[in-house]
Amino acid sequence: MHEKVVTLSRSQRENLEKRYKQTDRRRISERLQAILLLDAGHNRGQTAAILQVGSKTISRWIGTYVNAGIDELCTIHSGGNEAALTAGEIEQLATWLDVQVRSTKEALAWVEETFQVSYTESGMRKLMVRMGYSFKKPAPIPAKAEPEAQRAWVASYRKKELA
Repeated sequence: MHEKVVTLSRSQRENLEKRYKQTDRRRISERLQAILLLDAGHNRGQTAAILQVGSKTISRWIGTYVNAGIDELCTIHSGGNEAALTAGEIEQLATWLDVQVRSTKEALAWVEETFQVSYTESGMRKLMVRMGYSFKKPAPIPAKAEPEAQRAWVASYRKKELA
């Protein structure tokens, strides 16, 4: 018989179960469920298979729980990058954007020229959304047809149809 990887006290288990039931975030519930499964006697491999994650991920979650506790286990650290523009530069960008309607490509070029900072199109869209701007995709407007050209086309079509 193998030794349990995690052994919880009754209060620890109750606390984990309570947090598990209260969270609506899947990534946090998986972490809590992993610790509960390990305490119930499942090994890392079984727990990984049940949750459909890697066994190294289970090991990392165990380490986080044992070394830092439940609060750290329930904290998702998203990588993310440092902001490429300072708060002052973002304010200048907002002022520039407010002058008239701009496209993402125009904003990319302006930021590159003004601040020597490169963004991808998706990065610029995300920045602009964080700044409170929304995007509207232009709707195509059909060209106005010339009535005389339409009549000529219909007449030629009917000739082909009769032939």
